[in-house]
Amino acid sequence: MVDFTSQISIVFLLLLSATAFHKGILCSTNVPLRCNEKDRSALLIFQHSVVDHFNKLSSWSNEEDCCAWKGVHCDNITGRVTRLDLNQQYLEGEINLSLLEIEFLNYLDLSLNGFKILSPPPILNQSIVTPSNIEYLDLSFNDDLQMDNLEWLSKFSSLKSLNLTQINLQNETNWLQTMAMHSSLLELRLASCHLTDISPSIKHVNFTSLVTLDLSGNSFDSELPEWLFNLNIISHIDLSFNFLKGQIPKSLLRLQNLKTLRLNYNDLNGSIPDWSGQHEHLQYLDLSENLFHGYIPSSLGNISSLVDLSISSNFLSGNLPTSLGQLFNLKSLFIGGDSLSANVTLVNLANNLITANLSNITLNSKFIFMDHNNFTGGLPHISPNVFYLDLYNNSFSGPISPLLCHKLSSENSLNYLDVSYNFLAGAVPDCWENWKGLSFLFMENNKLTGEVPPSITSLIYLQILDLHNNNLYGNFSLDLSNITNLGFINIGENNFSGTIPVNMPHSMNVMMLRSNHFEANNLSGEIPQEIFSLVQLNSLNFSQNHLNGKIPKEIGDMKNLESLDLSNNQLSGEIPVTISTLSFLSFLNLSNNDLVGQIPLGTQLQSFDASSYAGNHGLCGAPLPKNCTRGENDDDDSKLHEGNNDDDDSFIKSLYLGMGVGFAVGFWGICGSLFLNRAWRHTYFRFLNHAVDYLHVFFAVNFKLNNGMRGTSN
Repeated sequence: MVDFTSQISIVFLLLLSATAFHKGILCSTNVPLRCNEKDRSALLIFQHSVVDHFNKLSSWSNEEDCCAWKGVHCDNITGRVTRLDLNQQYLEGEINLSLLEIEFLNYLDLSLNGFKILSPPPILNQSIVTPSNIEYLDLSFNDDLQMDNLEWLSKFSSLKSLNLTQINLQNETNWLQTMAMHSSLLELRLASCHLTDISPSIKHVNFTSLVTLDLSGNSFDSELPEWLFNLNIISHIDLSFNFLKGQIPKSLLRLQNLKTLRLNYNDLNGSIPDWSGQHEHLQYLDLSENLFHGYIPSSLGNISSLVDLSISSNFLSGNLPTSLGQLFNLKSLFIGGDSLSANVTLVNLANNLITANLSNITLNSKFIFMDHNNFTGGLPHISPNVFYLDLYNNSFSGPISPLLCHKLSSENSLNYLDVSYNFLAGAVPDCWENWKGLSFLFMENNKLTGEVPPSITSLIYLQILDLHNNNLYGNFSLDLSNITNLGFINIGENNFSGTIPVNMPHSMNVMMLRSNHFEANNLSGEIPQEIFSLVQLNSLNFSQNHLNGKIPKEIGDMKNLESLDLSNNQLSGEIPVTISTLSFLSFLNLSNNDLVGQIPLGTQLQSFDASSYAGNHGLCGAPLPKNCTRGENDDDDSKLHEGNNDDDDSFIKSLYLGMGVGFAVGFWGICGSLFLNRAWRHTYFRFLNHAVDYLHVFFAVNFKLNNGMRGTSN
């Protein structure tokens, strides 16, 4: 028994050694696998039928391993050819289907070439191996290729993807029955194949695995076929550019996996079904260029997965449903060419990439948010109901006047208008007397030209006016003093000339007349004294003009000033000492002028960077590296600070004493009363509640306004 066991062990050891030795021989020789000779022969037969003007198949030769030929892919283990990809190689001539003799070929792509003839193998030749492994076949866009029948495809039992787009199949009358033999098909593309019969009466076709069907660009002249609605797992259907007619049947609801439905450029009629909104997976829906009429169903807003929606060039009418604002994944919306209006309180399509031409649309909602999209063409029309219209950052073009200069049936209510950051051109409209309720007007960053019309002074409730970065010119001498609520004006980066406008309301907070380096405003002359009566201003920008003269000492009266930019002008003289009293000043730029003398001493002025004073060769003192000579400007400085040191000690003592007494009296006077009087206590806390509500509204409104003042500080 022991001897038998020993013999068995020896046999196993010998087998193991032989195996290791064999593998070692293979590894040491490192001989590359060469392609199968039968596969090579079939490829050469195919090559002989090809016209290769550009020598794209130069690597195909008798001396080389066919696995290294261009477009040929072999299995790493067996060396058998599995793929042939000659897409867009500018080949012509004949497609010889000797390729089908390649037993393990599963991928064949000869698309985008110029083949004119297809030679099927002799079906009766029993030596031809059935090409059961072909899964992917693409002969598309060989525009001159014509096939009289598709019977040669009958043995492709494993076919999963077939693309014959732009192949002439006009003589193939049984294409549907032939295709139905391929139950494994996942993708079928027969676009622009000159097909005429879609067999509308057939109820069932054996496309049990079909996911994608593209029959676009043919000549189907019938209703939608019944068999189409029994393709239970289909996801993508394209029947566009045909002559299909009739209505969309409700049986479409059976296709619950549908992601793409393109029926554009047909003759479909009736209404867009209200049940369309039940396709919860639909991403691309194109019903444009048909004969649909009636209303856009609000149920479309329920398809939250929609990325692309096109319903343009039909005969739709009525309201643009507000539910479309719920399509947060929407990137493209085409509704141009219809007679639609919006009759809802709020439409919010902001912050998408929606493309649509709205020039024939009348918007009728009270609040309309369409900013940050790609709306094109002329501006839409608006009804008197519109209160808030935001079209910021789109691609609108043409003049603004069609939006505003038309007769309204009743008094309008427009309060907020933003058409900035578009491609609008032409003159600023001269019909503002029709829009007297406007409070916020943004037209910056367009291509507007001409002068600012006098009718803009009729906007007596205006709070913000922004016209910067256009091509406006002329003398801006309008009297805006009657617009008592105007707090912000920016007319910078234009070509205005003349002197600084002085007829401004005293409520002004921000005044920007800045130019840029390319199209500078040409404002000249001295800074008018009237400007410094605008004591509410917190930002003043006159930079990059041609202003001259001195900086008036009255600038010290503008106690609320936080930002002052007078750079790049021709101002001369000394910096007035009074500027050091602007305790809220956080930004200062006086660079590139002709200022001289010592920079006045003051905490604010020395805290700014030296660049704030650069380019004034006559200036000296901190923060500039240039020191002043002793005594220079001492008189002005002493006038400002004289007697301060003598009063410091007594002032501080009085301050601390007053603070202590005031705190004690105030605290016990108020808190004691609240503790002792219940009615006062209740009234006090009700007041606090109302104050909190007021502050909430105040900050919400100001947050929106701050977002509205986009780019004004640039």
